[in-house]
Amino acid sequence: MPSPGLLTRWSGPRFLCLLAVRVMVVAATVSKGCEAPGKPKCFRNNSSSHIYTCEWGRSSSATHVTYDLLFNTTEPPFHVVNEMSWRDLPTNRIYLDEDQLIKNRKVSIVVTAHAGNASCTYNSTTVVLSTVVKLPEPVIMAALWSDHKLKLTWPSQGDSASAEVLVRHVENKTQTWSHEVKKETNVYSVLLEGLETQRAYQVQVRQRSTQVSTSLWSGWSANLTVPAEILQSPDVELKTITEVDRGIRQLVFTWKAVPPAAQTGGVNYTLTYSPCCPCAVKEKAWCQITVPSLNHTIHVTNSAFNLSIRAVNTAGASSRGYVNVAAKPDQDLKACEKNVTFHGKHVEWYEFKEGGTAKERTLRKERKDFVRYVFRKYHCGHKGPKTVEMCLWYKKEHVPLVEPLSFSGSQTDTALNLSWRPIPLEARQGFISHYTLCHTKHTKPPEQEPSQEECRNLNASETTFRLENLQPDSRYNITLAGATSMGPGPQALLSIKTFRSEKHPEGNLPVWISLGLLVTFFGASILGSLLVKRLKSKILPPVPEPVILYPALIQADNEELEQRETLDEVSIHQPVLGGEHHWFEDREEDMDQSKTLIGTDEDQTQQGSRDSFESPGDQEEVLYRNGLVFDMKAEELRSGDQNTSTL
Repeated sequence: MPSPGLLTRWSGPRFLCLLAVRVMVVAATVSKGCEAPGKPKCFRNNSSSHIYTCEWGRSSSATHVTYDLLFNTTEPPFHVVNEMSWRDLPTNRIYLDEDQLIKNRKVSIVVTAHAGNASCTYNSTTVVLSTVVKLPEPVIMAALWSDHKLKLTWPSQGDSASAEVLVRHVENKTQTWSHEVKKETNVYSVLLEGLETQRAYQVQVRQRSTQVSTSLWSGWSANLTVPAEILQSPDVELKTITEVDRGIRQLVFTWKAVPPAAQTGGVNYTLTYSPCCPCAVKEKAWCQITVPSLNHTIHVTNSAFNLSIRAVNTAGASSRGYVNVAAKPDQDLKACEKNVTFHGKHVEWYEFKEGGTAKERTLRKERKDFVRYVFRKYHCGHKGPKTVEMCLWYKKEHVPLVEPLSFSGSQTDTALNLSWRPIPLEARQGFISHYTLCHTKHTKPPEQEPSQEECRNLNASETTFRLENLQPDSRYNITLAGATSMGPGPQALLSIKTFRSEKHPEGNLPVWISLGLLVTFFGASILGSLLVKRLKSKILPPVPEPVILYPALIQADNEELEQRETLDEVSIHQPVLGGEHHWFEDREEDMDQSKTLIGTDEDQTQQGSRDSFESPGDQEEVLYRNGLVFDMKAEELRSGDQNTSTL
């Protein structure tokens, strides 16, 4: 029985307080420390590994917990092997060598957790350790679109495996994951079909070995975002070209961005171009750079430039877009000097074509004789190439193959204006140093006057020339040939005659005399004929014809009529020669006298008619006109007879 002092000592408020604290500590220890650990698992990472990983679950609320791991055999002899027990482990995972374990017999795995004075044990698990494999969770996955299919790959662990994939759209993260199990052999990859290539996805993968009987699923990989497939190549264009140095151009390229779904996770643009600077040692060098922007500036030479671009995201790359920049004609280039060094790292040759356009870059071993090349030497700086030397060059020269083209001319009396077109570049076979122009006067026959040829050299850039101090009305034979350092080539021939000189009209005198005599002859003939007619009319005036009456016709009309013709007066007027009056005054006097005679005849006729005839039908009518007398009655009778015969 306890003593009264002891009871007094452990009674009262102090005892109660200590008891309460003790109860709380024990309760906390029991509630937290006695939580049983999770199911233990011991496995290898692949079927060929010699290391086992043993792990088990632990409470998230437990603190200061230690673990004991024990392996008991389930087959005789039944005993606990001291070497197969590990105590006071601070974590819920341990790595053991296969030599420390019984791996080919069934063993039970027991894990005990200790939290303070409390202990909790998980029911044992029986396994054969050699048949258990758990592959690691997939890491460093790659997702690539190919032919509208998504292929996921990750590092191989050596065993054939099957995989499980979770897929959902990026824009809808609350969407339920869709499962898909794929079985592959020796290849750690899966191919997903039926996805929308223009949408972005999130994927997760786990795997397990198919080479052992007891295979455990690996953990899930981290979420991987897969952007949409880039279906079209970038639309690239050359924005500006700027001349920054002699033979050096600055090119600015721009292109359009890919669709937003393809930009998920980032997108870059890979540019590949040739030639480039800094240059490689090899003749055919090319450069490749990756930029995140939508434009890029490159410094290049005047030669032809080729660039390709493609968009790249984490799920693949687009097809290539191309742009070709034509070579810039190298104008005003001169022949290379003799002291130019043609060796070095940054030198290039381009075949020079008609109009100054260069072809593709030519290798040293491919250079030909008699072909013009552009030689360019430059060094590479941080901003691109910089020209050091640029000139025209022939490996070997020869005389031109053809003569100058379209050789023609126009003439005056003492000069010839000549023109031609240059020899084609492909036919020059060297630098044209000058043109040789020669002319010779043509003689008929040549042996009468020896011809002397005169020649002169013209500048290679000239295409016209005026040949002066020539003789008028003379034919000249002219030749023109282009010459290189190896000599002149074929000649172009022209035969042309100068005009007659305007300063010496005697050369055309016979023609003018002939024309003058012809005009004078015709003029004199016309004037003479007019004068003869006028004199004839003056000297020999026309004599009137007498009126012949036909009695038979008159008798047919009136047989009893007697025809009587009485000429009362006849006046004959002779022209006066040598008088002071003119011929037209005599003509007027004749006309007056004719009128007087006509009037007198009419009066006498009327008076005679009254005396001789009683009927008006028997009256005789006579008309005098222009010196002639006409019987009007006879004319009427004649007309009546004609009408009667017609009827």
